[in-house]
Amino acid sequence: MNGIDIAAAAFGYEPIDTQDDYDSQPDLAVTWDTSKTPGTLKPGDISRDKRTGRLRLYWQPVGGNYTEEEKESLAGFYEIPCMGELEEMTFDSLALTPSEDCVEPDHPDSWLRLLGMI
Repeated sequence: MNGIDIAAAAFGYEPIDTQDDYDSQPDLAVTWDTSKTPGTLKPGDISRDKRTGRLRLYWQPVGGNYTEEEKESLAGFYEIPCMGELEEMTFDSLALTPSEDCVEPDHPDSWLRLLGMI
């Protein structure tokens, strides 16, 4: 049993152990459907890519590590990471933003914060 397994067991968490579980996305409700959702798109809205079937999150950076120009250019839909990637970010000291910048897990633009996991 490695360190992650020991830590996970201490909190009652069972680590992902199959490739299908690793590759799956979190179970999140779609909040934006272009064919059904009227109104204004807002950060945090979730849609399903019609081509791939994968969930995507609409993100606009809020952290101070981006300029206003960068924030505008980065705004858009990003594919939500799979459960295995999110698990790795949870047990690591670094997490990713939708634009794949490395930040601390509790940074306002980290996937873990955006998905309400921390």
